[in-house]
Amino acid sequence: GAVHYTVKGQGEPLLLVHGVYAGASSYEYRNVFDLLAQRHRVYALDLLGFGLSERPSVVYTPQLYIELIEDFARQVVGAADHPITVIASSLGAAFTMQAAVERPQLFQRLVLIEPTGIETLARQSDTLLRRCWLGFLRAPLIGEGVYNLIVSRPSIRYFLQSQAYGNREAVSDDMVDHYYTAAHQPGGRYAPASFVSGTLNTPTRTAFAMLAERGVPVLLIWGENDRFSPLSRLRGFRQIDPAVDVRVFSSGGLPQEERPQEFVEQVMVWLGERIANGSRA
Repeated sequence: GAVHYTVKGQGEPLLLVHGVYAGASSYEYRNVFDLLAQRHRVYALDLLGFGLSERPSVVYTPQLYIELIEDFARQVVGAADHPITVIASSLGAAFTMQAAVERPQLFQRLVLIEPTGIETLARQSDTLLRRCWLGFLRAPLIGEGVYNLIVSRPSIRYFLQSQAYGNREAVSDDMVDHYYTAAHQPGGRYAPASFVSGTLNTPTRTAFAMLAERGVPVLLIWGENDRFSPLSRLRGFRQIDPAVDVRVFSSGGLPQEERPQEFVEQVMVWLGERIANGSRA
């Protein structure tokens, strides 16, 4: 399927990979995109099944997204000539870690925003219950009806206020409208159906350990007020690599949205330090 992306700026390339949830897209980077583009050539990708990318009726798997990130980095961003830096969020960060392990020559540094895969969304299992749940959500009438309830405006507002944002007042009507519109695109339920059924769960313990062993520079970013993936989940990553760089923001699970200026400043400082040290994958 065709993949949509936005590009802006000049300089060392940065690839932005969003998380996975109903209505997800590169929209979650809208507050930092222009700021990052002041010093970098920034690519904001809509993963297949989300945003303005195509939404084919397939079962979405981690390997599909891992290969998409690899191919996009090589064919569009130009990582085959020079390894790149990726900023990735949540389950998108889990896919990115796996891509960096599979194709280390493409990825130089990783900024991971609340990555999953150690305590959250870590178990891959093909059970009868999950197959039935996936088939139910993909069904033409019943599945679409249930999906529409999940992505109704009240449900989206509840999710954003109770789990995504630390500051409930930051969730505006325009924001809810955007997520609602994105979630209701034709075929918009297929990728979230795979997510809800657990098909996209991606264990990352081994991948994160391999990145640490290879000396790949990684910056972990967390929101101290996130209720879906609380700060305690950081412990699992630090147990694997106690020396990993960490930044904690006064925000919910999307610090790039709630603290954009601070987010960009911290990332730029970290990248500057890493570039000065000549670090690379």
